[in-house]
Amino acid sequence: MNIFFMGTPEFALPTLDILNKNYNVIGIFTQPPRPSGRGMKEIKSSIQQYSEKNKLNFYTPNNLKNDEILRLLVNLNPDLIVVVAYGLLIPEVILKIPSYGCINGHASLLPKWRGAAPIQRAIEAGDIKTGCTSMLMEKGLDTGPMIHKKEIMIKMENDVIDLFKSLSLLTAECLHETIQKLISGDTKQTPQNNLEASYAHKLTKEEGLINWNNNSLDIYNKMRAFKIFPGTYFYYKNDKINIIDGYPLDKKHNENPGTILTTSDNIQIACSKNTVFQINSLKKSGKKSMSAKEFLNGHNFNVGEVIDL
Repeated sequence: MNIFFMGTPEFALPTLDILNKNYNVIGIFTQPPRPSGRGMKEIKSSIQQYSEKNKLNFYTPNNLKNDEILRLLVNLNPDLIVVVAYGLLIPEVILKIPSYGCINGHASLLPKWRGAAPIQRAIEAGDIKTGCTSMLMEKGLDTGPMIHKKEIMIKMENDVIDLFKSLSLLTAECLHETIQKLISGDTKQTPQNNLEASYAHKLTKEEGLINWNNNSLDIYNKMRAFKIFPGTYFYYKNDKINIIDGYPLDKKHNENPGTILTTSDNIQIACSKNTVFQINSLKKSGKKSMSAKEFLNGHNFNVGEVIDL
């Protein structure tokens, strides 16, 4: 099985590794180095770094809509193209090149959470399970027929960092098993039910702002989902404060949402539906993270005051 791989971030590494150890990887597309950090130094993608280390043939095109790219793939004549978190649109003409087509490993149980941020949206929504789906790629976004699925449970304590690790490994397993099915002649595909589809929109900075009119569980889910980006934050006396860690409490109150209820070893905030959210650690912009107790030693949070909504 001659396989061409397309992927970019660390999430795609386990898949490339399992392909490299079990099949003939004839080439790789990954996004070109991007400026990053305060010095805006160009950083190679995780896939490029792996490819260099393992002496694999890789290319870093800015887009795939040119004749040179098309000729390259036609000449390589892959049996299969495997895509995981590549980040560039793949033209329909490329999808038709391999004899087995192009398969994508998507980190959700399709048709739920099509789109850019399936892991974060699953946590934010309070889903109790997620997984990986391998599908045959077509022109639409994550709409192709499904070949194989693997699922895992989302525990209450899992955040986006936990699930990224788990699902990157699960995606690699799912795609390996998918390829084995194809090699054995099992080409069964299941069309997606578009009526059951939901879309995982790309995250924005503004979404991280906490609305205390939500219940404490929704706030907790948002904190878990947005831990990498954009984070969760609120404003208190015009200061932006990021929540690093917190938890919904089984505790009642009779205050307006956003009211500070306690300021002892932690900070407890009134939320809607008579729920309470406890902040365990937090940080001001430009400052280091600290426990709520440490934070309160240098900041006046007053019981009964209402946080900016």
